[in-house]
Amino acid sequence: MKRVFLLLTLVAALFCIEAAAQVMSPSPAMLEQLKKLPRAEQEKIARQYGVNLDALNVATSANATADNNNQPLEPQTQRVNNRKTEQPDLEQDSAKVERFGMAMFDEQKSNFVLPSSMPVPDSYQLGADDTLLLQLYGKVNQQYELMVSREGDVHIPELGNILVAGLTFPEVKLLIKDRISQAMLGVNVAVSMGKLRTINVFIAGEAKYPGTYNLSALSSVTQALFAAGGVSDIGSLRQIQVRRQGNLVAEFDLYALLLQGNAAGDILLQHGDVVFVTTLAGMVQVEGEIRRPALFEIKQGETVADVLAMAGGIKADAYANAAILERLNAQRQRELLDLNLTTKQDLNRAVKPGDFLKVNAVSPRVNNQIALLGAVVRPGTYAYQSGMRISDLIRSLWGDLHASADPDYALILRQPNLAEPEFTVLQFSVSSALGATGSAADVALAPGDKVLVFNYANDTYQRQEINRYFAKQYLKHQQSAQQNIGSMQDFNLLVEQVLSDTSLQQGKQASFIADIKIRDNLSASQLVERKPDFTPLSIEELRYEQQDWLKGTFEDFLSQTLHDKALMQLTPHLTRRELLYPVLVQLKKQARNGKQPNVVSITGDVIVPGEYPLAENTDLNRLIIAAGGVKASANLQRAELTRYWRDNTLNEPLEVTHLDVSLADVLNGSEVVTLQSRDNVNVFARADWNQARIVEIRGEVSFPGRYPVRNGETLSSVIARAGGLNNGAFIEGAVFTREMIKEREKLQMNKLAEQLKADVATRALSAEKSLVNPADAIAMVNELQKQEPVGRFVVDLPAIVSGNDSADLEVEHGDILYVPRKNTAITVVGEVQHASSHRFKDGMSLEYYLEQAGGFRKRADESGIYVIRADGSVMLPSSNRWFAVTSEQLTPGDTIVVPLDTEYKDSLSLWTQVTQIFYQSAVALAAISSL
Repeated sequence: MKRVFLLLTLVAALFCIEAAAQVMSPSPAMLEQLKKLPRAEQEKIARQYGVNLDALNVATSANATADNNNQPLEPQTQRVNNRKTEQPDLEQDSAKVERFGMAMFDEQKSNFVLPSSMPVPDSYQLGADDTLLLQLYGKVNQQYELMVSREGDVHIPELGNILVAGLTFPEVKLLIKDRISQAMLGVNVAVSMGKLRTINVFIAGEAKYPGTYNLSALSSVTQALFAAGGVSDIGSLRQIQVRRQGNLVAEFDLYALLLQGNAAGDILLQHGDVVFVTTLAGMVQVEGEIRRPALFEIKQGETVADVLAMAGGIKADAYANAAILERLNAQRQRELLDLNLTTKQDLNRAVKPGDFLKVNAVSPRVNNQIALLGAVVRPGTYAYQSGMRISDLIRSLWGDLHASADPDYALILRQPNLAEPEFTVLQFSVSSALGATGSAADVALAPGDKVLVFNYANDTYQRQEINRYFAKQYLKHQQSAQQNIGSMQDFNLLVEQVLSDTSLQQGKQASFIADIKIRDNLSASQLVERKPDFTPLSIEELRYEQQDWLKGTFEDFLSQTLHDKALMQLTPHLTRRELLYPVLVQLKKQARNGKQPNVVSITGDVIVPGEYPLAENTDLNRLIIAAGGVKASANLQRAELTRYWRDNTLNEPLEVTHLDVSLADVLNGSEVVTLQSRDNVNVFARADWNQARIVEIRGEVSFPGRYPVRNGETLSSVIARAGGLNNGAFIEGAVFTREMIKEREKLQMNKLAEQLKADVATRALSAEKSLVNPADAIAMVNELQKQEPVGRFVVDLPAIVSGNDSADLEVEHGDILYVPRKNTAITVVGEVQHASSHRFKDGMSLEYYLEQAGGFRKRADESGIYVIRADGSVMLPSSNRWFAVTSEQLTPGDTIVVPLDTEYKDSLSLWTQVTQIFYQSAVALAAISSL
């Protein structure tokens, strides 16, 4: 008592609270004294002084009990140190497979306390040091605490000694009651057990902390194992022996207790017993679709069925027909065995130490199901019934489809051969199916079909649901990356931009999330995200980070919508192009080994241009329906079908053909145009609908006329669309006119006319004698102003037709190409005696044609002769001798121009420009008028 009083005083001083509410820090010596107290006294002192034992890291040994009787014989400090040194590295072992049964001895999880005040069982036999409590009442009221002596008896005052050793507790109670009732009349007695004796038990073998332990007399084998910290890493949980006076009295299998609740081998220990933990014989690891995956200890002769029973059996979604057993063969090499866990033969197969059994899961695919996606009220999977049709899956346009749904365009994705991943596409109309149930329009379904119903045009339904989904996903992404976002207020707006401002609207699948435009709508105060090194992100860095994440995540999201049941619920909120994206991606993946992708495209004046699946029953009419129909501005008289074809087996070049199609006939059903892979249909807009770009081709082409052109289209493309040039086309003499050049020529002629008028007036007022009559000069100026400019643009049409990209040019609105017939004449104009045209002859020079025209006039400028080519270009003869121009320099259609001598015209140099304008215009007009 004195020692306890001193310790209480020490602890009271340790936890004394000063006026400043500061607790005195205990010294290590004080803590060691506190640790020596029983746990109950520690808690009592802690409650009295309001301290936390856990904060002080005060703990007793795991074997300490309330009465401090169950202490090991080894030194306390040594056991604590041993436990610290043998404590496993939890972080390192977290990834390891746990051994079944070892968790019950985990000191951090177990609250085991050795028995001290538990009820005494009827089988308990009294021995030396046991204490009996007697309560006498009646004539005599007296209490006695009797201890069993080493001789095995207890001494009852006034009655003497009674031998109780070896008797069970009920037998002792009955014996004492009989003695007292016989010796003391009118006195009754109540007998109970007091403090129990302690026994010494030696725990040996592969225990975690082997040694001699003082245990309560009521301790069993499991309680002894808890006192020793369980078994070691190589200790057996299934072969624990109890030896008594050299004899094996019990063998305990802990698995029987854990798995079956069988405690037959968990006997009460006696003084001097030896608990021996044997070395484990072997273990088997079980993983996969198992209820209790772990390492299991096995005994000799146990089978696969026994191991599965230990593991709790297989799960409901386990694929029992093909389990895998990995084991060491006789050559100490790993080998695999396939097991069918539904057969007795494989279940009865004996297991060996080191075996690894893995049970895989069944395929996530569900048999006999149909998926319904898109603009439907209840998207998801449905059970397939034999003979099921579209009308059985979608019963009502009003009740099963959203108001934004397109009842005329829907698809069925079907996998004809379950052994191959490739699928085919069927197109149908929901309204037609419900309007004629049981007919061919009401398409029969097959197991595994995926039915896609699209929103009308490129509309969507409750788009904010998609924005909300990606906002949540981005927040999870930031949290997993250990980054913080101060506000998500404007993130929905960013999602809206990324998902809407894409080339999906133009039907370009290859880069459908490209060219995103980011607005300046995020303030710096909202951008508090940080890099992994905790450096704040700039505004631009955050925007680009969000863009990149959204692009990749959106692509993955669209790709999984056909398979993920959770994502199927979001398909009503997707646009037509977005829902088509995974279908087109899969169809393009199926195109391999020379096979063409089952994809067609439609451009021009349709509601939703772009690529579409080539369904088995698709024609041009169905393709137009898939594109949402043609616009009101579409030209129904003619569309153009461009077809690309190549025979890969012959390694031939790609062939491109253009076919004219009457959309009016296609839409009313009088003409059916079948489609092939990679076909492109171009629906033209009506020329009078709006300010379209129109280019006209006249003359020697297969289909002369006016052609709408898109921005950037080239002259060669328009010629190809016009059917190309005819055999009689004179391409060297083609005339290409442009409105912009015509306006420029008009301005130049007006400016020249004004200059001529000023020059004539100046000459008339001067004292110099003029050889030109002012009236004649004014008349010529008036003729110049009446001259209509041609606007000719010199092009190298032969090079363009031959495919020379450098010679090609982009066409503009109002351009006209005149392709005349072949011309075999050489024309001579200007200051010759007789301006005329002559048949082109090989070997004839320029001098020959001038002679045929009668030679020069008196006012001709012989040194200024030039040749206007048929294509409008100008060729100058040799500067020294004009007659050096040979026949090789002249070509059919050339025009030889002999200009007027400007000195003869009284030094009016502008007359040269006037005559040149006249002659060049005449050559162009002559070519045009020949059409």
